Parts: sequence; C-alpha cells; structure tokens
Amino acid sequence: MKFPIMLIMLTIVLFRFVFAAKPDNNAFKLVKHEDNIFLYERWINTGKGEKVREIKAVFLVRAAKENIIRVLKDETRGKTWNVNARDYQVMLTADENRWVSYIRYDIPWPFDDQDCCLAFQLSGNEVFFESISHRAFPENGNMTRITGTRGKWVLEDMHSGNVKITYLVTTDRSKKIPRWVSDPIVHSNLVKTMVKFRHFAEQ
Repeated sequence: MKFPIMLIMLTIVLFRFVFAAKPDNNAFKLVKHEDNIFLYERWINTGKGEKVREIKAVFLVRAAKENIIRVLKDETRGKTWNVNARDYQVMLTADENRWVSYIRYDIPWPFDDQDCCLAFQLSGNEVFFESISHRAFPENGNMTRITGTRGKWVLEDMHSGNVKITYLVTTDRSKKIPRWVSDPIVHSNLVKTMVKFRHFAEQ
C-alpha cells in the first residue's frame, strides 16, 4: 500500500513543479507607506528597447467622486496640492469631460525646473491623462519639458463614504540624474502631493 501512496504524492509534487505559476517579475512592489498612502512601482518595457517606471499610489478619500474631479480641474488649488508647482493652469473645453492642464515645477537641485502639458479625459470612474503639445503652452528653453507621461486616476466607490483612489503614471526617464538620487525625491514628493490632494478633496 505504501508504494501507490508514494506514487500519488510524487505525482502531485511533480504536477505542482511543472505547472506552478511562474513568479511575476513585473509585479508592483511597495516602496513607501506614509500617512495611509501606499506607493508602489515597477519597471516596464516601452517596446523601444528601454524601460520606464510605472508608479502606483493607492489611498482612500472620504469624499464624493464629483468633488475629487472638481479638485483636479481647480487651478486655484493646483499649486497648493502639487508639490513644488510654481504654476498650475487649467484650460476647460466645450466637453466637460475633457480638459488640459499645464504645470510648471520649481525643482530644487540637482533637477532642472520642469513643466508639462497634460490632456485629461473623464470616462466612467477613470480619468485618463497623457502629455501633449499645445500652442497655448509652448516649450520654454529655460526648463525641461516632461514628456511621455501617461496614466490615470481610478475612482472606486467603497460604499462606506470613502472612495478608493488608484493613481497610475509613467513618464520618460530622465537620464541626467541617477536613480539613487532621484528615487527618494520622487517617492517623497508624490506621497506629499497625494496627502494634500486628499485634504482638498475632503473639504
């Protein structure tokens, strides 16, 4: 009786070894947790022989979705909740679900001052955005234009008075600054930005 039992156990072990799911090396990894903001990142292929960083921030906001969208469109508050933002402009369109934002960042050394122009589109519970060129916001030779930016805000109703926000963003990597210098700054600034954003959304 022992031999059949051992054969069955060996078969199970082999089945698990052969068919076990391979570890996902491209999964998000937690890099920072502060003030109930969970920050993750991973590196993904662009298809052009390069990798870009994708960052994900996850947190809860006790506010209606409409108020969250209102904060994104409010240029009077944009400079306050966007860390290091020197200028924050919003250009509304005839379609209330589409708008363009321009942000100029006053970045401390070792970074150059940076700016970006983003097109936003609200679709259901998601707000998609990507970097664009727009004649109203031409590039300035005195600063670095952030390019290749794309991402989204995902708003999930938790049926408890809270909305779960998942913020995803990728952008072209700056090769001027090594990661060991840039990463702590990027992580810290994004957490501070989301903390301030949550504060305005909950007002």
